[in-house]
Amino acid sequence: MSTPTPPPPPSPSPPPLQGNYSASPALPPTPGGKVIPPAPAATTSTPTPNAIPPKPELAPLTGFRSALQHTGIPRSVLLYKPRLPSQRWMIFWSVLGTVSFTYYYDRKECERIRRETIERVQSRGQEPLEGGSLGVPRRVVVWGGKWGGDEDEDRALRYFRKYVKPYLVAAGIDYHLPTSPLHGSITRQIHAQVLSTRRQALGLESPKPHLDLPGVLSPEEVRQKELEGGVVLVGRQSMKEFLEGLRRGWMGGVDSWDWEKEVENKLENDGVFEERVESVNLPVSVDSSETLTEQHLVDPAATTTAPSKPIGGLGFLSRPGAPPSTFSMGMGSDLPNTPATPLIPSHYHVPPSPLPPQPPILLLPFVNHVGFMQIPQMIGSWFNERRRVSAGSQAALALIESRTRPFDPLVDLEFDKGSERFYNKAAKELPKRIETARKDYYEALRPRVEEARKYELGQREMTDEEKKSGKVWRVDELKEERKKKELRWMGNQEGWEIVRPESEPTWDQRWEAWLNVFDLPKNGEGPDK
Repeated sequence: MSTPTPPPPPSPSPPPLQGNYSASPALPPTPGGKVIPPAPAATTSTPTPNAIPPKPELAPLTGFRSALQHTGIPRSVLLYKPRLPSQRWMIFWSVLGTVSFTYYYDRKECERIRRETIERVQSRGQEPLEGGSLGVPRRVVVWGGKWGGDEDEDRALRYFRKYVKPYLVAAGIDYHLPTSPLHGSITRQIHAQVLSTRRQALGLESPKPHLDLPGVLSPEEVRQKELEGGVVLVGRQSMKEFLEGLRRGWMGGVDSWDWEKEVENKLENDGVFEERVESVNLPVSVDSSETLTEQHLVDPAATTTAPSKPIGGLGFLSRPGAPPSTFSMGMGSDLPNTPATPLIPSHYHVPPSPLPPQPPILLLPFVNHVGFMQIPQMIGSWFNERRRVSAGSQAALALIESRTRPFDPLVDLEFDKGSERFYNKAAKELPKRIETARKDYYEALRPRVEEARKYELGQREMTDEEKKSGKVWRVDELKEERKKKELRWMGNQEGWEIVRPESEPTWDQRWEAWLNVFDLPKNGEGPDK
């Protein structure tokens, strides 16, 4: 029989704590009689700022990726898994791809049309000239009228240089580009040229001197070259001005005419630069009348009461055209109208019958989008460049191959009529803007004339501003400045009446079977088939 084990002796209690420490509560004993001491309080460790966190272990690559990893290819490339982009990215890439392809396709077609057209006509440029090295190539005259509402007067000619000129150069055809800075400039230049031709033919004007040198053509040869060449009219506005110039030149009289001199005569004695003279009634006696008569012979204005007109009056603009003598100091109605040139027989003014032949005309469509409201058309035309390239190549082919037909008034007078609807608001308000600018200018001109006249008479000194700029306006300089402004205003006003959409192109029944136009290729004949 086993003896029972005696219980263990009680452990001595710990000594009491010294000081102001409170005793911790006694822990209950475990079933075995052992007391488990409390766990030490967890201490929060502050991480070191420069401590590098451990790298997570990456799964090893298997297969061919494991072999490619040793070649230096990044692991991210080897583990790349493609996936579809988000909806927004899909929309972005779709729009960008469509726009890029549209632009690429359009420019590729433009290049194809240019290349095929040049290959078609370049053999003509390699043909020898008549007369050898001194021969003159075929030459065309290009007229590009100013587009309504656009301050750039060279826009139509730049259109020709971009879309037609390369083919003419390849074919060995020369071209001449007269400038037309104002509305109606083409009309006035054609009128002057035709009038000079008629006057030379009638003996009223001496022809230009001819130099009998090798390579210099005679007047007859020059005329023949003009008929073999042609006339290019860029846009409907150019056609309107050209036909109106033909009418004025061939259907009008043969009196000497110069547009700038005509404007100068209207401006010369209209009262703008006249000094205000008070009306004085002098008693007339025998002696005084003789004195006045002698003074009148020296200065006709000395015995005439000058009309008191405010400087800046615009009454001259409503006066009908008259010889310069009718505007002289208010005495035009009392003076005889002495012609400056000998009288011309009346039958000289009758248009020639039949009319002399004219070079064929090429009608080149042209539209110029100007203004904020036409931005959609600008964007559309930028992506449809091949349409203008095709039109330019077809027009060049018709001119180079000299395929002509008679001018059809029912068809050709409607040429490019739809382009006139693109005239903006500024173009349609041109007459109103000119009147406003003219009124403001004449109101500001009055004190300038008075100050200039005072300085010339020694009644004032130079102002500080004039001393600083070193410029003092003279009366003659103000007259020249005013002349330039009136030439521009009057020219644009007259020309706008010709080219505005409400005006129909000029046509005369006597022109039947007189004019010819280049026949454009039919569909399928040109490079854009």
